[in-house]
Formats: sequence, C-alpha cells, structure tokens
Amino acid sequence: MWDFSFFICLIFVKKSKMLFSIIIPVYNRPDEINELLESLCVTTYKHKFEVVIVEDGSTIKCEEIVSKYQDKLQISYYYKENSGPGDSRNYGMKKAKGEYFLIFDSDCIIPPNYLQEVENELTHDYVDCFGGPDKALKSFSTIQKAINFAMTSFLTTGGIRGGSEKLEKFQPRSFNMGISKQAFLASQGFGNIHPGEDPDLSIRLWKMGYKTRLFVKAFVYHKRRIDWDKFSIQVSKFGKARPILNHWYPEYAKIMFWLPTLFVLGFYFSLFMLVFLIDIPIKLYFIYFVFIFVVSAIQNKSLKIGAYSIIAVWKQFFGYGQGFLESFFRINILRQTPQEAFPNLFFAQQITDIEKPNEQIVTENTTVKKELIKSKIIGITGGIGSGKTTVAKYLMHLGYPVYISDIEAKNVMQQKNVLLQIVEKFGSAILDTKGVLQREKLASIVFNNPEKLSQLNAIVHPAVKQHFIEWLKNNQDKPIVFKEAAILFESGSYKDCDFIITVTAPMQQRIERVMKRDNTTSEKVVQRINNQISDEERIAKSNFVISNTTLKETEKQIFEILEILKNK
Repeated sequence: MWDFSFFICLIFVKKSKMLFSIIIPVYNRPDEINELLESLCVTTYKHKFEVVIVEDGSTIKCEEIVSKYQDKLQISYYYKENSGPGDSRNYGMKKAKGEYFLIFDSDCIIPPNYLQEVENELTHDYVDCFGGPDKALKSFSTIQKAINFAMTSFLTTGGIRGGSEKLEKFQPRSFNMGISKQAFLASQGFGNIHPGEDPDLSIRLWKMGYKTRLFVKAFVYHKRRIDWDKFSIQVSKFGKARPILNHWYPEYAKIMFWLPTLFVLGFYFSLFMLVFLIDIPIKLYFIYFVFIFVVSAIQNKSLKIGAYSIIAVWKQFFGYGQGFLESFFRINILRQTPQEAFPNLFFAQQITDIEKPNEQIVTENTTVKKELIKSKIIGITGGIGSGKTTVAKYLMHLGYPVYISDIEAKNVMQQKNVLLQIVEKFGSAILDTKGVLQREKLASIVFNNPEKLSQLNAIVHPAVKQHFIEWLKNNQDKPIVFKEAAILFESGSYKDCDFIITVTAPMQQRIERVMKRDNTTSEKVVQRINNQISDEERIAKSNFVISNTTLKETEKQIFEILEILKNK
C-alpha cells in the first residue's frame, strides 16, 4: 500500500499533473469563501491544483463569489441538499479529479506556502492521511484569538491541535486535513456523525492498514466563526461525541479523554471542601487560571486576550467535560444507542452517484409495490475472493434472511421453463445424460463471448429477479433482509436495495483464497478479477464497506453496520 501510493505521488509531482484537489464544504458563509479563495490565489505552489466548493443546502449562496475566481483558479461549484459537512466533503471528493484531497473548513485562510509544505511532507514520508495545526492571524477578533489559544495551547486539551500529540497515530481534524483518493475510496470517507466524523475516519483508516501523521508546518489560519455561546455548544458536542467513538472503537479509548470531566468534578469537589475550610484544591484551580492568563497574555501580547483566554478555557473544560459525562452515562449506563441518545449529532447522509431505489420492483411478468414490502433490503457485493459469501453466511448465523444470488440462480436455472429457454438458445449439449444442466460447459460457451453472455443473462436475470421477489414476500415480516450478489451493480439489482455493503480484501489475499477454493492458478484468478468491475467502482456506489481480512474484525464491522441499519 505504502510503496504504490508513494510511487503514484511522485509520478504526479514529477509530471506536473494535478495532484491536489481542495475540498471545501460551505453553509451560508459567502464572505468566508471569499477570504479562503483569495488566500489560495497567492499560493507559491507551482503545480496545478483544483478547488471544489460544495454548497451544503445554503440559503445564502456563495455561487457569485466563486464565479469571481473562475479566471484565477481551477474551480468547480456544486449545490446539494443539506446533509452535513462530512457528507458534503464526501460529495466533493467524488466529484474531484485529483489523486490527493485537501480538506478545509470555510472559515480557514491558507498560508501561501501551505501546498508546497504538504508536497514536501508527502515526498519525504508518504502517508494516505494527514492533519495540520491551526494558528490565529493578527486580524482575528479578541474572542477568536482567545478561543484559538484554548483550542491549541499545550496547557489545555487543545494541545493535540497545537502539535503536542505524537506525530504518528495522529487523528487529523477536518478543518485542515488531507486524504488520498485510494484511502477515500476504501473507507468511503466521513460518516454521518458530527462532530466526531474526523477521528471516526482516522480510526477506520488505521483498521484498514492506512497510516496518519501530523504535518507540523502545514498549518492554516482558523478563524473560528463563533461567539461564547456557540463555543460552549460546540465543545459540548465534542464531549458528547467522544464516548460514542469509545463505544464504537473501545480499543482506541484513552484515559486522557476523561481529563475535562475530571477537571469539572475536581472543581465541584474543591467547592465542597470549602465547607470544611479546606481551600488548597480551589487555590490550585486559581493558580492554573492565573497561569493561563499569563501565558496567553505574553503569547498574544495582550492583557485583554489573556483575560478572555480564562473564559475560553473555562468554557472549553466545562462544556466538553459535562458533555462527555452525559454521553458516557447515556451510552454506557442507560445503554442507549448513539442515535437515540443524541439525534442532533447525526446527519442523514445522501446516497450520491446511486440511482434512488425504484418505487416499484418490476419483473418481466410481475410488479410488486415497494410500499407493500416492509423490509429494508440490504445489498451485499464484492469481487471474487473478497469474502462476501462469508459475510452472508455469518448474517444467516445471526438469524437474518439472506438471499445468496449465485446459489439461487443455480436453482432457478434448473426450473423447467428457464431450462427450456437455455437449451433452445445454447443446444442440448449443455445437458448431461440425466437432463441436468452442466454449468461448466455453459460457462465455457459464454466465457469471453459478450454476445453469448448477454443472451444467457437475458434469460436468467429476469427469472432470478422474479424468484427474489417471491422470496422477499415470504420474508416481509422481517425488518431487515440481505441480498448477496457478485454482480449487484452490473445486473441493476442495486436499484432494489435500500443500502449497499461492499466487501473488500487485499488483492493477494483474494488471489490466495480463490486458488485454494477452486484449485486454480494465480494467473486465472487475476484474469477473473480483471473481468469484474473494480473495488473503487463498487465502493463509490455503496453505503458501507467491510474490510474482510480476519474473521474477528469482519464480525465486528458487521455488528457496527447492523447497529446503524437498525436505526435507519
């Protein structure tokens, strides 16, 4: 993975082709977009790059602002229904043409050397995802500078944004991060939680074998468009999101995530101790905030900013700490689902680049009203050797109805009316002495013969589709059913699905699985893989991705997806 991505990076840099696509979601902030684009116009970067603006259902659009920069930047503008910043970034990355995506919030201003610093880091030590720190400009307001201090100082939990977190295993923040096209396609980008979509993405990338890193010199000026009340709400949401992430990924939970909550509880304990005339704990809090004032005042060369920093740090600790405690109680004690506990933290994601499921499922002779079928239909697909059948069988083990298309197609092809059509088209030689279809002989006829394959599909696909509808009617009392199909997209069956899961696995692992299963050669397996659509194409049209490397990890991903589907 590393060598291939690094090699691609170098090729694009050396040939001066477009490597970077800058993705910027925006919601009712045309003035911010103007400042951001203006800063990109004075970049010192010498190679081509593009800018993709995604208007996330704004009522105050920035289209006119963007049009002013058409002659200065290679820029594109898209307007979509509101579905949150994470989904808007995903939308932009699907539209982008570059090999590496740089993601900014609209309230950022980009230093002239930013792109060159990123290229230098990628050339020196390539990673598929990085994050950069943020700083404040002199033109920022007093409150903005105080909040920036709270969010970046080594004296607060914001130290990770200021660069105090170790460079390896860094969780990039979405106001200033980069991700390769390869990693985006494999991970499907951001989830629908907000905030928290950025650490969620980082952890999923780690689990897939990708690396992340902090690029210290690739900083942006983050304006933070917030006043005191909005800041309190924002950090409270940060606190609420963290126990949800700990619940999803317990192996990545850290004791340091409890620090703001312990700070809050410690403060209340200090007040309680005053009842017993013990004032040492409260004095320690006083000394800490005096230290905050002194350091901020010196750093910002302003007593007023130093005083405001006390307010900012106070709101940061108490907002995050209390939000964390509430979330921990709801998720871990009351056992509420994250969506049930905090519905305002989840956006309904759009299904982009996939046709909306039909209102009717139509077969050659049958039309079944979709509204009569109560079940959610979940499609499962993947390339040969990916392990989609393993996923399907595990879901069956859990008690879910699963329609395995390949097995059912074999049965359908033995049905009298279907078999007669096949024999009429391909001759009786495809039957054995007992009149049973010899699938291997039929496969040899249609293999590498698109016309023959099309004729066979014209017979089998409608029959299988009708069989699926009968199966679906028999299982419509089940809230969720699954349909596993290798050619879910090629056959058009994906249109009948409410959600789609693509199963992936490393190429070498897929080859070895098929060689062992079919007792065949590596060359023949590769040929079969090359005859299928790519994982990238499947992933781009799917809602979920399962990386099937080990059974334990696969089972865990299945449970995570099931939890989401139950709340859809």
